[in-house]
Amino acid sequence: MAAEMSEPPGARPLTPLVAALWTVALTLVFWIVGGVTEAVRPGAENDIVNVTACQVLATSMVVFAMVRVHARDASLRMTLGVRPIAPLHLVLAIAAGAGLFPLLATVDTLVLKRWPVDDQAATEGLKKLLEATSPLALVVAAYVVMPLAREIFFRGITYGELRKAAGVRTALLGTAAFYACASLEWQEMPTAFALGLALAWLRERTGTVVAAVVAQLAFGAVEAIPILRGRDPQADVAYPARWIVGGAVISVLALAVVGIGRKSEDHDDT
Repeated sequence: MAAEMSEPPGARPLTPLVAALWTVALTLVFWIVGGVTEAVRPGAENDIVNVTACQVLATSMVVFAMVRVHARDASLRMTLGVRPIAPLHLVLAIAAGAGLFPLLATVDTLVLKRWPVDDQAATEGLKKLLEATSPLALVVAAYVVMPLAREIFFRGITYGELRKAAGVRTALLGTAAFYACASLEWQEMPTAFALGLALAWLRERTGTVVAAVVAQLAFGAVEAIPILRGRDPQADVAYPARWIVGGAVISVLALAVVGIGRKSEDHDDT
């Protein structure tokens, strides 16, 4: 089992508590970097390019620190879980990610109607950011670059190192929980946890973070493509019941089938 694998010399196991602290560190570093840019250039917090750059910089800094602490002598590619993905797994990852969106988006809408976000300043800030951003810049930043950075952190290094130290179940549930908590607004945490669990499952069953990245991009594409075609990013969208049910069924089937017949990730690097 992964939990029984010996650590390379100088490496420190990534326990669930330490993984939680790294997640907090990522959020703090992002806030600090964002605060510095806002101080240097007032209004930078409403610039999607700046926000994205801060996210990428913060993620890079924290991942680098994690590698130095937990995987100093290991291959960076293997530490991040960057392995080739099989064509079938690629298709299943797309189906799993895109299929989940109508259901989770609908749940988010219902939750927000029942328990609206109370932070008026944050709501106004998001509104200003969206109004000042072109559709193309918004899609590239919010639906491609930032999700990629999140996957490298959560399903890349965090999942891989937590799996080695604490086992598959802890890695699955732990990274999903950390991913949900990183959303900050509690109204979004239930659906973020569900998405995080699905992405972690894809990471485990395929043995590569690429599957989680593809699924995350497919998930966002359901909303991003209409935005590129001219839809208002702030518009409320109601998905038909057949989309919600059909997408959920396709996603569950894809998640159930993915990885069948694949050898254990414990032996992939031998």
